[in-house]
Parts: sequence; C-alpha cells; structure tokens
Amino acid sequence: MNKLTALIIGIVLVVIFIITMFVVPPLLGWTPPIISSWQDFLDSISTPEGLIMGIITQFIPIVCVTIGAIFFVIFLVKLIQGKE
Repeated sequence: MNKLTALIIGIVLVVIFIITMFVVPPLLGWTPPIISSWQDFLDSISTPEGLIMGIITQFIPIVCVTIGAIFFVIFLVKLIQGKE
C-alpha cells in the first residue's frame, strides 16, 4: 500500500465519521438519549429504532475513527520513511 492510498482511505473514513456523527442525526430529527447507567443504555437499545440509532450514531463513527487513525499512522510512517 502506498502512502497516497493510506491517506485517501483515512480521509474517507473521517468523512464517514463526520457524516454519521454530526449530519445524519439532526437531519432525521434524532435526539441522543441521556445515558447515565447501564440500565439507561440497555433501555435505549431495547427497541429496533433505538438499536438502529445506536449503531448509526455510535458504532459506525467509532469504527471509522479507529480504522482511519490506523491508516493515518500508516501514511505518516511511510511519509517519514520516504517510501512509496
């Protein structure tokens, strides 16, 4: 994998993070539940709608940021080493 590919993949994943975390919920009128305990969390995902909201607004952004950070690290390592 060359450094440009790693940079592009990292940027795409960060854009997906921004869209799923900050753009989609207001467009769909979703308000984040106030979760102060495990029981509140379980109550918020106990319905199909709550589960879908949780996956879109929490799980997808966390995965995208984690994988995107890995690709940015690959890009930086290749940039420092000066390799394609």
